[in-house]
Formats: sequence, structure tokens, C-alpha cells
Amino acid sequence: MLSIELGLTLFILGFILIFIGIILSIFTKIAAGEAKVEGGGVVLIGPVPIAFGTSGKWVVIALVLALALMVVYIIFGRWII
Repeated sequence: MLSIELGLTLFILGFILIFIGIILSIFTKIAAGEAKVEGGGVVLIGPVPIAFGTSGKWVVIALVLALALMVVYIIFGRWII
């Protein structure tokens, strides 16, 4: 019982520390005037990927990550199901 409670406590503590770190990083960048946000994503509708992003670089990164996740699913998904 103790190990479950300890694991859950450490998980929540880690999540809180990561959240605080992200918030502090954002405020530091805003205060220094260096705030620049870029990103991208992929929506899969069946086998068709629809990619979007703020620049071509982020669209390519999003597509590569989506392809990598699909390969991981194909490899490990057969063992789980």
C-alpha cells in the first residue's frame, strides 16, 4: 500500500515541478522580450494525415513524429492486443 501512495505522490510532485518550470520559463522569456511561439500538429483521419504548423519546418517535424508513433504502434500494438 505504501508503494502505491509513494508512487502517486512522486508522480504528482513531478507533474507540479514540470508545470512550475514551464511557467517560470514562459515568464522569463516574456520579461526578456524574447517570446516567440512556434509549433505544429497532425490530425489523422483514417490513413490520411492532415498536417498544420507555423512554418514548414514544424510541419515536417510533426509528420515525422506522427510517422514514428505509427511505427511504434504497429510494432508494439500487436503484442498488447
